Amino acid sequence: MLISRRSVFVMLGVFVSIAVSAYLQGTESMLRSLWPSVAALSIVLLSRSAFLGLLTGAGCGAVLLSGGSLFGAVEHLLWQQFWPIFGSSWKLSAILFTLILGGFVALVEAGGGLQSLVQRLLGSGRAPHKRMQFTVFGFGLLVFFDGLANTMLIGRLLRSAADRCGVSREKLAYLADTTGSAVACLAFISTWIAFQLSMIREGFALAGQAEVSAYGYFFQSLATNYYCWFALALALVCVWREFNPGPMGRAEARTRQAQGNAELQRESVQSSHWGLAIVPIGVLTFSIPVFTYWIGSEALLPFSLSKFAESYGRAEVYVPQILVASSLLASAVAATAYAWSRHRMIRDAGSAHSESASYVFVRGAREIAGPVLILIAAWMLGAAISQLGTAAWLSECLQGRLSVALLPAGIFVLGAVISFSTGTSWGTMGVLMPLAIPVICTLTEGAVDAERDRLVVAAIGAVFSGAVFGDHCSPFSDTTIVASIAAGVAPLDHVRTQLPFALLAGLVALLVGFVPVGFGVPAWLCLIAGGLCLLVLPSLWPRRSFTELE
Repeated sequence: MLISRRSVFVMLGVFVSIAVSAYLQGTESMLRSLWPSVAALSIVLLSRSAFLGLLTGAGCGAVLLSGGSLFGAVEHLLWQQFWPIFGSSWKLSAILFTLILGGFVALVEAGGGLQSLVQRLLGSGRAPHKRMQFTVFGFGLLVFFDGLANTMLIGRLLRSAADRCGVSREKLAYLADTTGSAVACLAFISTWIAFQLSMIREGFALAGQAEVSAYGYFFQSLATNYYCWFALALALVCVWREFNPGPMGRAEARTRQAQGNAELQRESVQSSHWGLAIVPIGVLTFSIPVFTYWIGSEALLPFSLSKFAESYGRAEVYVPQILVASSLLASAVAATAYAWSRHRMIRDAGSAHSESASYVFVRGAREIAGPVLILIAAWMLGAAISQLGTAAWLSECLQGRLSVALLPAGIFVLGAVISFSTGTSWGTMGVLMPLAIPVICTLTEGAVDAERDRLVVAAIGAVFSGAVFGDHCSPFSDTTIVASIAAGVAPLDHVRTQLPFALLAGLVALLVGFVPVGFGVPAWLCLIAGGLCLLVLPSLWPRRSFTELE
């Protein structure tokens, strides 16, 4: 069997990547710390295989960390990068949650209620592709409590409906990903909030201020979290104005031409009540915050929003188990709904030929088992990047390089570079927040408290925004990979089609948000100006970037 030219180049690229790692292992430089990410991205682009690229990057990191020994690199890869994944309750729960959710969605789809629910939401008017995208966005806002749960649930749940409506899977992945981390970062009740508050407290502690209201600063920083707001605003604009720049426009046109809108009207939808879908989805959506409040609250009554928010902080360590428990409970409800629907089908059709609930569940979990390997490879690369201190190297670029007024903009850019290079939003927050707050406090020493607080709030928003940028579009981000897995699209295609949106939102956040706010422009005014810029952007963009349909 002949080996293709691409395969030869891929094997050569892997060999060169490992060889360069061996050459760099004895040095201390920026290139050494960045090399695993560079190698991974290069192999992904060359082979169009996310798994091979991520695994190559992890291997390069192992070579660098083991002193260049091949045997030592294999040992390090196995025991320091691969095995610890299964010792992390969060990562192990993420794997289980992903697999269980695959089975859950298969049950909901097989029950027929999902098709009826989507038909009910879409109605029977024109442009079902646009209403389908608004439906995806609305579901994304509803699942506000966790970015990973959002991207997995929305992408997998609405994939077949998007296919029928002529919405590309790339567009589905983009909308699910955008309403994942961005919404979770803005929500004051989410699986992110405890970590965000702890990082704010850590930053002030290092600045010599132990007693601060972390929640107060978090709420103030919401207005300066420009990337998250503008990413959501751009997603709405792209749906409303059918604005699809770059590769996304081609993906949308290709999907619309291949399937057409008429297919939605011609399709024979299985007759089932929409409640068979909404009840299991509701159980999954609301059981997570309910379980979290129940575990984290000292007393269930009296209830208040502040008490509800505080319970998330206390229950932080139990969040992985809560996700798994909620998905299992929802799967049990979905299995019951499917069994009822199956019984009705047998009674009405007079045929006993149908699949059992357990078979449907296992089939759904099996379909998503392969792509989970990509997620594991991404974590292996992330472990190497963390041990090499890549983020620390990059963070040194901030110190002493910018004026005080430009610090929020500099923090955002640096956070975006770190998060894109490492694929971790929380890791970026963990590196930058303890650096950004003390730097601001030191450089504004002697200034009035209002001026210092204004810049501190802007810096906190810049850290969050920069962290979410990479989490949104980095090929190494677990959220990016999960979004592509859920939507059924290759991770590289997802990154390629989503990157123009991320760059546009990031550019507006930088130029209309963080630069002006650093010079004293009110935060709310920057939000309005940025929103208006995004609103008129489709009118200024070259027409060939739109999805043009007859």
